[in-house]
Amino acid sequence: MINDLLEVTRVQAGKLMIDLQCTSLTDAIVYTVNTLQRAATAKGIILSADIESGLPPVCADPMRIRQILIILLDNAIKFTPPNGRVKIQARKFEENPNLLIMEVSDSGCGISPDMTERIFERLFRVSDSALACREGLGLGLYICKELVARQGGQIWAKSAPGEGAVFSATLPVFSLSNLIAPAFGKERRTGVPVTLIVTEMGSQTGWLAEEVRAEQSHVVRNLLQQCLYSDLDVLLPKMEFAGAEELFFIVAITDEIGGEAITKRIREQLDGYEPIESAGLTFSISCRSLETAKQGASELLEDSLEKVVTKIQELMNEEISSRLVENG
Repeated sequence: MINDLLEVTRVQAGKLMIDLQCTSLTDAIVYTVNTLQRAATAKGIILSADIESGLPPVCADPMRIRQILIILLDNAIKFTPPNGRVKIQARKFEENPNLLIMEVSDSGCGISPDMTERIFERLFRVSDSALACREGLGLGLYICKELVARQGGQIWAKSAPGEGAVFSATLPVFSLSNLIAPAFGKERRTGVPVTLIVTEMGSQTGWLAEEVRAEQSHVVRNLLQQCLYSDLDVLLPKMEFAGAEELFFIVAITDEIGGEAITKRIREQLDGYEPIESAGLTFSISCRSLETAKQGASELLEDSLEKVVTKIQELMNEEISSRLVENG
């Protein structure tokens, strides 16, 4: 309850931290099921997962995905009678190929259809005596709604009294094409220079905890965002990288000279920021440019953009691989 109240306070103060990354929804589900398996077994509840094979990664905060799933699964277990069933599913969203959908269903007491929207309101409590077992959801589901919305998804519930409930939430699929497409714009064509700016953050004393690392990463990401003066510059979400450093990638529609200018702005921002210096963080910044093939007369922008994305991804993979080799 204390943690929930703290989260609600962060939401209201605009301080809820979301660290968007290229991450696995499958891993988050496996983690959550393993975490709550004992609670389900203690009540004689069958807890299962059904994950569609080959799901692409999502653009979301892995810690926040786990938080959402734990709230939903914990509620489902809590409000399902002994010997009931709780199930979590994940699949591609048929209505929108750019989204994945996760669903948590239970065989509990259910929710009145006219309350399936109100239960996501802050501090809302069910007053219907027939649904009293659903009391206490006012904080958790409100937090879920905020976390899902701030990661580009939606959450909703479907139910009927006595028939259990199904909570559904969507998250955006990670797509480098979708992220950089706005920089090219509807009227722009490929064939322009593209520069990848790489900022590497390390710690002189090592990371004391993952929470500290995430907090410092969030601070640096905000500073980097301030260095992007043009709609042609895109700061990408965090990539999966198991190294000792944090890597930040910026894709800029500019040549090497423009990339050097962005690099200079970043270095000036980082060098003059006292909290970073006092935290003992180290940085290195570099940029690499590439020429993109001009879009053919009969070629769709989407197809031409995919070729650009492939080259950018190759550069990013090279940067990541070189650091993994250095770290042994």
